[in-house]
Amino acid sequence: AVVSTQSTGVEQKQVAELALLAYKDAKELLYKLYTEHFLQIQELHRTPDFCPTRTFYLFNVPIEKLRLKLLNTCYKAIFNLMAIRKEKLNDNARLVDKSLRADAAVLLAKQRGLSPDDLEDMLTSSEKKQLGSCMRIVKRLDLGEINILDSICALTHFGTSAVG
Repeated sequence: AVVSTQSTGVEQKQVAELALLAYKDAKELLYKLYTEHFLQIQELHRTPDFCPTRTFYLFNVPIEKLRLKLLNTCYKAIFNLMAIRKEKLNDNARLVDKSLRADAAVLLAKQRGLSPDDLEDMLTSSEKKQLGSCMRIVKRLDLGEINILDSICALTHFGTSAVG
């Protein structure tokens, strides 16, 4: 909120004062934000020789470019989470299939009025532990996807409301 979203921008000194940062820290932060394309710089030369010491550097935030950059980052993150989930499930496909078969057998036994106690031991304790670990990871990945989708919705809505 310290750096201006207007086309005029603010100087590095103003950013340092408004953010209550040391001048050197503000300079480093502004440079990092600029290299990551979160800021734009406008140069105002006081003399025709374009000497850097006699030039004002005004920083501003390109809102639309920033929104598109964040959307792109969200899409990449969703893709990565989906790829990791697919890899985890493929690595444990045998266990997942075995677990599904065991669950189906237990359900069928219950429907037929049989005791499912014998069928519940189809997975060993180490397989149950490995499957549980895999499913916890998959659930976390799913939650991550949901959170990122929320961000995508917010960024998409922000873009339509800012334009309209």
